[in-house]
Amino acid sequence: MPDETIVPIRLDALAVHRLAVAGRLLRSRADADLSDLGVGGPGIGALLRLVEEDGLTQAELSRRQRVEAPSMCRLVDRLERDGLVERRADPGDRRATRVHISAEGRRVAAVGAEVVESLERSAFAGLDRDERRVLNELLGRVLDGLAPGGAPS
Repeated sequence: MPDETIVPIRLDALAVHRLAVAGRLLRSRADADLSDLGVGGPGIGALLRLVEEDGLTQAELSRRQRVEAPSMCRLVDRLERDGLVERRADPGDRRATRVHISAEGRRVAAVGAEVVESLERSAFAGLDRDERRVLNELLGRVLDGLAPGGAPS
């Protein structure tokens, strides 16, 4: 006999559900919009990180992209195979590998940045500048709270 004291959850009223759906929809749209480049959202994200700061270690790239190290390793494998990045040994630490963006990677990142900016404008067209700023700050706090240990990264 079911426990009638359990209050049914209205899934659409939960922020976590809405965030998950929004993330899935944004990822699908980004991948579709980026398909001509042969690189999906995660690849463009990694390339844009390297445009910001070239020569990150794979571990640091993984941390900044908030993905598991094995996932980043596979992503860098594909980017390297496609000539978009190059791995180099870290001269100061034999255990570390640094990832450097190639000229072709910079070209793909520039086109990808335009696609991402267009997606950003489209996704948040219903919000004014202040609302977008507040949402961005709030999402940053949510992400920090979800980070391992709940600490900002």
